[in-house]
Amino acid sequence: MKISPIQNYNYSVNNYRQADFNRNFQQVKPYSSDVFVSTSAQKQKNNINFTGNIQNLLSVIPKKISLDDKIAALFDEFKRGDVITVGKNFKETQKALKASLGSVDHIIKRVFFIKDNDVDGNIAFFKNATGEKEFLNLNKFDLYLSSEQGQDALKPQTSFYVMPGDILYVGKKGIMIKDAASPDLASERRKFSNVFDFTEDSREVIKRQNSKQLATLVREIKSRKQPISFADVGGQDKVIDELKKGILYPIKYPEAFENVSVNHGTILTGPPGTGKTLIAEALANESSAYFKKLNGSELKSKWIGESESNLRDLFAEAVEKQPSIIVFDEFDSVAKKRDKIDHYSAEFVNQLLSIMSDIEKNNDDVYILATTNKIDMLDEAIRRSGRFGKHIEVGPPDLNGTKQILGIHTSQKPLDKSLDVEQLSAKLHKINATGADIARIVADAHGNAYQRLGIFEKMDKGTFTKADIDKLTIKPEDFNKAIDDFIAEGKVTERKRIGFN
Repeated sequence: MKISPIQNYNYSVNNYRQADFNRNFQQVKPYSSDVFVSTSAQKQKNNINFTGNIQNLLSVIPKKISLDDKIAALFDEFKRGDVITVGKNFKETQKALKASLGSVDHIIKRVFFIKDNDVDGNIAFFKNATGEKEFLNLNKFDLYLSSEQGQDALKPQTSFYVMPGDILYVGKKGIMIKDAASPDLASERRKFSNVFDFTEDSREVIKRQNSKQLATLVREIKSRKQPISFADVGGQDKVIDELKKGILYPIKYPEAFENVSVNHGTILTGPPGTGKTLIAEALANESSAYFKKLNGSELKSKWIGESESNLRDLFAEAVEKQPSIIVFDEFDSVAKKRDKIDHYSAEFVNQLLSIMSDIEKNNDDVYILATTNKIDMLDEAIRRSGRFGKHIEVGPPDLNGTKQILGIHTSQKPLDKSLDVEQLSAKLHKINATGADIARIVADAHGNAYQRLGIFEKMDKGTFTKADIDKLTIKPEDFNKAIDDFIAEGKVTERKRIGFN
């Protein structure tokens, strides 16, 4: 029985396929002495003209060999990572294959090309994860597969499992899928096929990708053990205190708030980079509440035209798993003042107001935090008491907060003993650096230390070893350069007191 086609399968190394695959096609020369010539043999043929070689090679194809048998002959040596392509023109087939890579579930190591002027389109075969053969439609139109179960339409850029006896129709031409060619064509492969071998390149790519995935796994495990807390948020003690009284304590000590009116909607407003979203995540972790964060672009793309049902599903889940905290990031992009033009924002606002009324009426342990740096753009009904009546300004940190944030971001950095943290904090505070700005400047300073010691140069030459950074420290000049670059980009604004409008 046929298995379901693979459609838009995103393998973890798709980034390699789209960039390196194209580069390898341009660099690797085709060869004709045998389809399994070694890499060293390829290098000896660097003077072969790409186009001319294909034409000369294919001019000697025996006319008596059918396309069925040519494909079957390559199936004899078909391995996971190989792709057999067929078309009238190699460049067109290459282009079509690149456009269909989302349906290939593995790293491509070798590409075989068979030229056939009777095929009105481009086709490809590969082995799936179970070792079975799959056909891939590289065209922008449907092809058809005839089997014992009937005829199936093969949609563009999708793949289908094929087996011996199936007939693939490309236009008016039918291609019989065979187990083996008849007669044995092992010695003739070089006359009707061309191969491009990326085995060595793909081996390194796989190694790098696996290393990257393992490193990511380690970071994820580490982050799970150390979730973000209020201790990770510097310079916002007043904001944190407000959230503790308004949300954290009602969740942790409900008996103390039985006769107290609790505000379920809070707006965190302030300039970008001041830590509004970070504070919301820390609040959720401190309360052990169910946490869901959505930004404006997600709300627009996922729920446009379906806001009523999807919003109710979201809050139904939050009620079921209460206590819950929902964060709407970039809130101004979806909760703007209602007008006759922006029907989506009006619909979203109406539905959200209705849902919040239900939460307030039922006194559910569901709290909504909205973050924005454009509070004046929000609909007035959203901002009034009983909805999002609590507004908390999250501004740039004061001097003590700046020092606190600097300490958070440098706690795992190799700081030089000559670095004056008090002086550096004062300098960062003077240029009005937010928490995000400080994180960026610390990272840039670390990079400047690498540059100063020639680490990047060693990496470029391939001579870098772990010992080169074992004694590395970040010095004052590294921070000074990072701050100077930050100022040169025009990031510095006049410092204003919190709450100034």
